[in-house]
Amino acid sequence: MKKILALLLAAAMLLCLGGCSEEEPTYEEISEVTPARGTVDENGFYKNEAFGVSFAAEKDWYFLSDEEIAQSMGLAAEKIYSGEIPEDADNIYDVYCVDMETNTTVSVNYEDLGTIGQFTEPNEYLEMVVTQLLSAGEDSGIAESELSVTEIDGEKVPCLNITMEISGMEIHQRVIVKKIGTWVGTVTLATLDEAEVDELCAKISFK
Repeated sequence: MKKILALLLAAAMLLCLGGCSEEEPTYEEISEVTPARGTVDENGFYKNEAFGVSFAAEKDWYFLSDEEIAQSMGLAAEKIYSGEIPEDADNIYDVYCVDMETNTTVSVNYEDLGTIGQFTEPNEYLEMVVTQLLSAGEDSGIAESELSVTEIDGEKVPCLNITMEISGMEIHQRVIVKKIGTWVGTVTLATLDEAEVDELCAKISFK
């Protein structure tokens, strides 16, 4: 059980990637955001008011502590901001939760793309993620990757579907992004049961 969970954690962390682009500006309208960490209530409902992202986990799901998030990602503890977000912060590793019964994991992270974030659409960001994943080569364990769309709040949004083969197991992931100003919010789902992916998406809201 612990080995399977560790593999899912490792697979999801591969997708916490930054990106850079030479894309030309395509629009000028930019919304502002003051970045902040989200909250989780006693029923397992995660909400980040600043970025407008929420996920309704079940009450018995386990939410990693900040120390556990830092350890699983190989980061210094101070990189997981517990208070006010510094002005120079470009990554917020906000929440990581696990269904201990099925080993399904959901992580939510936010990345500030800086200047290029003003002009980068969600589908373009996902294309950058694919490029970085492919550059990792066979060692990444990626068997298939496909840019697609999924439904969030009744609307179609870009997503990236990935199948990974690690230690003889297939791990199914879906990466869903939301653009907020120069920031991109990334929700990564990882599960051993491909049929569960759409059910997990139904628990996400971008309102």
